[in-house]
Amino acid sequence: MKDLTSAETIVMKTIWDADHEMSLSEIVRRANEAYEKDWKPQTVSTYLTKLVQKEFVRMHREGRFFFYEILVQEEDYRSEQADKFIKFWDEGSVIHFLESYYKGKTLAQGEKDELKKVIDGLG
Repeated sequence: MKDLTSAETIVMKTIWDADHEMSLSEIVRRANEAYEKDWKPQTVSTYLTKLVQKEFVRMHREGRFFFYEILVQEEDYRSEQADKFIKFWDEGSVIHFLESYYKGKTLAQGEKDELKKVIDGLG
C-alpha cells in the first residue's frame, strides 16, 4: 500500500468518516469544515486524482456527478501506518512505543483495565 501525503490523508479521512459515497462538492465542504481548510474544488480534485492513481478510491459517474468509492479501508491503512511508525521509531517494539506514548502521562485506572483487556485479547 502506498503512503499518502498529509493532504491526501485529510481527503481520505473525510471519505472514511462518511456513511455513503460522496461527490467532489461534498468532500470539499466536509474537509474544509472538519479540518479548517479553505480548499477549492480544483485542489481537492487533484488530491482525489492522486488517490485514484494510488488505488485508495475509485471514481464513478452518476449523471453529471462523480462519486468516490472506498477501495482501501481505514482500519487497514491505520494498521499499516502504525506498524511503519513503530518499526521506525521504536525498533518494532509495541512496548517501547507504549512507554514513549505514556511517558509523563497519568493513566486512569479504567484506561489501565481496558488496555489490559486489549492485551489479554491479543492471544
